Amino acid sequence: MAALSNFNPATTAVVDASKFPVSKTSYNAAGSTIRLTNYSPDALKYQVNAAQDGFVVFSEIYYKDGWNAYIDGKPVPHIRANYVLRAMPVPAGQHTIEFKFEPQSYAIGNTVSLVSSIILILGLIGVALYIWKKRPVLADQDLVAA
Repeated sequence: MAALSNFNPATTAVVDASKFPVSKTSYNAAGSTIRLTNYSPDALKYQVNAAQDGFVVFSEIYYKDGWNAYIDGKPVPHIRANYVLRAMPVPAGQHTIEFKFEPQSYAIGNTVSLVSSIILILGLIGVALYIWKKRPVLADQDLVAA
């Protein structure tokens, strides 16, 4: 936290190297651009034009669990910078960066819910068929007598 009190966040990022090792510690961002193109609570998409390899610090809170990062559709690791923000190295060139909230527990819950719903519907159909087959059948003579 002490390192955050005396730096320029436009040109410097503070990374806890003991938790998030970085291979390169100096980048030149001149001529590079990044733009948020799509925002939803569980997905973010950026368009990046990096003049050279760079390091991007995003203005979103870093969460270790559930959030996955992708560059051009390929999963990549992201790290924590400036104590609370997301960051990642970005190679030179034009890229699409995406962050998606894809927790494993959510996927498991959806699967369990789907299977349970299918079993319930099949059970209701089975009960309806059983009741339909067991219903009393009126004979032709019962219809004439009435």
